[in-house]
Order: sequence, then structure tokens, then C-alpha cells
Amino acid sequence: TVVSIFQITHKLERLHGHPGEAVVKAANREAADVLIIGSRGRGTVRRTIMGSISDYIIHHSHIPVVICKHEDEHHKLHPK
Repeated sequence: TVVSIFQITHKLERLHGHPGEAVVKAANREAADVLIIGSRGRGTVRRTIMGSISDYIIHHSHIPVVICKHEDEHHKLHPK
């Protein structure tokens, strides 16, 4: 049996505009306590050219941000 001591509420909504900016604005509007976002794990070159939504969010959010890496990217965290 799994017992949760946390009551986590969430909201799903469609946002418009620049994704990173829209997420930060929505978090502020909703008075969120934490943002949990995913990462597609793009390479360094592509991320540099196109930008990274998760990078934008962690640099512009005033609340804690948790980034969940894509499963295929876990090998980069723990090289053999």
C-alpha cells in the first residue's frame, strides 16, 4: 500500500505564445508552489540555436522547478 503524505493538485490548460514565457506567467497567475516540467533532451548545438524552454523556465521562474529528463537521456547523467 502506498500512502501519500502530500496532496498534490494540478491544472491542465492550453497556453498560447512563447512556451517558456507562457508557463512562467501561468505559474505566477495560479500561485503555484513548484513547476514540474519535462525535457526532450536536445543536443547542445540544437539547444543553443533554438533555445530551451526548460532553460528559460529555470532562469525566469520565481518558484522551484523540477526538470524530468527523457528516459533516453538518463545515460548522460550516469556515464559508464
